[in-house]
Amino acid sequence: MNHHQILLACRDNAEAEIIRTALQNNSPHVFHKAGQLFEQYLVCPESFIVMTSLIIDETAVGLLSKAAIIHPGYFVVYARHADKALNVLRLFGCGCAAILGPDELPSITDFLSPPSSYLDELVIPPFFIDDEESALKEPPVRMANPLHVTFLGAQAIVSCTNAILNINASKSMSMACVGPVNAWAREHLVSSIREYTRWQPQSRPIITNGTISFCNDFHTLASLEVQNQHIVIIHGHVDDDEAHYISSLPPETRMFVATNEGYSECVHGSLGASILPNQLWDVLISSLYGN
Repeated sequence: MNHHQILLACRDNAEAEIIRTALQNNSPHVFHKAGQLFEQYLVCPESFIVMTSLIIDETAVGLLSKAAIIHPGYFVVYARHADKALNVLRLFGCGCAAILGPDELPSITDFLSPPSSYLDELVIPPFFIDDEESALKEPPVRMANPLHVTFLGAQAIVSCTNAILNINASKSMSMACVGPVNAWAREHLVSSIREYTRWQPQSRPIITNGTISFCNDFHTLASLEVQNQHIVIIHGHVDDDEAHYISSLPPETRMFVATNEGYSECVHGSLGASILPNQLWDVLISSLYGN
């Protein structure tokens, strides 16, 4: 396991002992109220935060949003209680690295050993501060220039879920991202999207307008044949396979890179000025007009 300090946020000491046992580690600091957790996180911002769905005075979504404002971090949620009420879409959109189902706690150590490259390039843009849907409307389908958006990078799912939260489902747009590796998070992410949005999640490796394709791995994602205009959004560390994929894209492919200030367009290998996330969502919608 990575040697970062772990801050554990849960409702009581009994829960703490269950999680410590799964971690095979009795040293994590335990917090039952948000203020105490954030005081420690300010002192040790490189800590990993493991939280349950609820603590005494806050929800996991609230904890994630506030922790990310303090410092871009590595956050894991254990859906021990109220799992059916969790908005997994919003949790990933707040920057969560992993969400474990009630029966998946024994695998928690697998999610607390991210590569150093992941942590060195950890990025959380300020999208959780204003997550209202974009006011920019898409053109009529018969006039639209269809768009496919590919999300790459170690944190790609964070940008992907934010796009889903902030862009109305479009019959002229499709998106693709590698989905969560654990079964519970994948299933509940799909159900959250269906409950809270009109986007249609799918697992088939095919591009269909109005859908979000959650691929099992990068190679499936890379095999998608993009016939429409194509925008790539890169969030977090890019591995060698992803870098090769990016280098093989047609020169007209627009690329945006997530930064802690927002997103920057990459032109001829150089990054431009950062734009706020809501401006990026408007860029995606505007591209349907052929702009």
